Formats: sequence, structure tokens, C-alpha cells
Amino acid sequence: MYLKSILLFLTSSSLLFNVCKSQNVSGNWYGVGKVQMPGITNTYLTELVIKQKGNAITGELNYYFKDSLFTNKITGTFNTVTRNLIINQIPIIYYKSANTKNAVDCMMNGDFILRVARTESVLMGDLLSSSEFKFTCPTIQFKLKKFIESKDELNELDVKQNEVNHVFTKSDTTKTFPKTQQVFPDFDIKQTELFTNRVKIFTKEIEVDNNQLKLEFYDNGAIDNDSISVFVNNKMILQKSKLEYAPIRLDIKLDESLPYNEISMFAENLGQIPPNTSLLVIYDGNKRNDVLLISDFTKNATIKLIRKKQ
Repeated sequence: MYLKSILLFLTSSSLLFNVCKSQNVSGNWYGVGKVQMPGITNTYLTELVIKQKGNAITGELNYYFKDSLFTNKITGTFNTVTRNLIINQIPIIYYKSANTKNAVDCMMNGDFILRVARTESVLMGDLLSSSEFKFTCPTIQFKLKKFIESKDELNELDVKQNEVNHVFTKSDTTKTFPKTQQVFPDFDIKQTELFTNRVKIFTKEIEVDNNQLKLEFYDNGAIDNDSISVFVNNKMILQKSKLEYAPIRLDIKLDESLPYNEISMFAENLGQIPPNTSLLVIYDGNKRNDVLLISDFTKNATIKLIRKKQ
């Protein structure tokens, strides 16, 4: 009887430890915010970076609206019992803003619920304005998924699959790719020919400090099944891959024997909303460059990378 009580205590303690461990929202969350107004399709491509200490949270809310990136420092609280995340008031660009240079802001508060499963975690919720401005600044509804980098982090998630069966689909699984650059052999000759037959449209020229860069590709806006391949200096480093909320991450090394290096986005399809668009984020040491890439069946969006002279 005594031994049984000890085993029961240890089992209960282990379960409690795992549950408490899972009640943590620290990490990087990705998704899209949609304006809740009939006939409005404006979206906010969003990255939420959270650091949790006890019940307090700090971090950043980064979002793209039209062609510009906005960053807000955030504070708030997370209730580990109810899994309710509250973000204190922050400015969000008005959804009808004609441009992002001379726009007005709406002051909004965040109210989210954490739902977890063995394979994924999701934050569902809204940015809400005060009652007197609810028609001027409508609710922005979000679904943000956590980027999981390791199997250890997967194992830390609370197993409550029945909570999220109505949220996730097979297409929701996060993609992972090798962290080191690889060049695929030319076994797909047809695809290589298609790439070379399309016109290169040089979108931007960027001067970089480092020889090694980190790339992140996102779907720019609503997820509409856009798929891309990526070429560096006319060699494929990423085969047909679907763009989603979480980024496709790649590391590349520049060829210093060339006057400049090229990154090209090849459209494998046009998705449900043509053309094929993606947001490319280039991390050059501590510097960050953001480029909107637009490709179709006739052209490859391409950027030039020029190494800064030492």
C-alpha cells in the first residue's frame, strides 16, 4: 500500500511537471491577422516573439502591412491555468491606410488562447480596440503557430490532441529543411530548363557585409498554396516547397569569385491568388533586409547580392 502511494505520487508529480512545463508561450509564433469586416480582405503577416517569466510576458510584435515592416515592443500576462494571453495596448496601422508612410494607428489590446498538441501549438485570438472605436478600428483575428526547432521541444508540449482537432489539418504541419546549403543534382532537367527559359526580373540590389547569410521565405499574405523553388547563382538549393506561415529557413554561402551573387525565386505554381508572391528576409549578421518577390510562369524574381569591400 505504501509503495503504491509512492508510485501514485511520483506519477502525479511527473504529470503535473509536464503540464506546467507545457504552459509556456515563450518562442516565435507566425501567422496572419485578418480584419473582421465584411468585404475586407486586408491581412497582417505577423511574427510574435514572446519571452515569458512567471506570468509576465515581454517581446515584440512584428507585422507586414502592404510593403512595410512594423515592430512594436509588447508587454502583458499569461495565465497558466486558463492559457489566456493578454497583450497590453499597442499601435496597429489602420487597415484602410492608403500608404504606410503617412498612416494613422489604432490602439489595440490582444486577447489570445493557447492550444497545444504533440505536433504543434497555436495561439488563437484577436487584437481589439476600445468600444468607442470598434467600428473605426475593427477586430483583427489571428491564428499564430509556434515555430518548433527540435524534437525535444516537441516532447515538451502537452498532449491534448482533442483540443485542436478542429483547428489543424494535414497541411498545417511545419516544414523543416537542412540548415546548410545544398545543391541538388540536375536530375530534373525539365525544371532546370524551365528556370533558364524564364526571364530574370531583378527586384533589388543589396550590399552585404558577410559571406554567409540566413534566408527566410514566407507567403506574403493569405496562405494560398504557393509553391516555390530557390536558385542561387542558377543552381537549385531548394526544391518545390509550399510557402506557409512559418518560414522556410536556409543558410547560404556566397561565391566570392563572382562580381555578385544571385538569389532567384522560381514559381512552381501560382497558388489560388496569382501571381506567386513571397517575402524574403535576409539576415546579414545583425542586419536584416526584406524583399517582396513576385514570380509567375514567365519570370523569376531575382535579387543581386554584392559583397561590401573590406
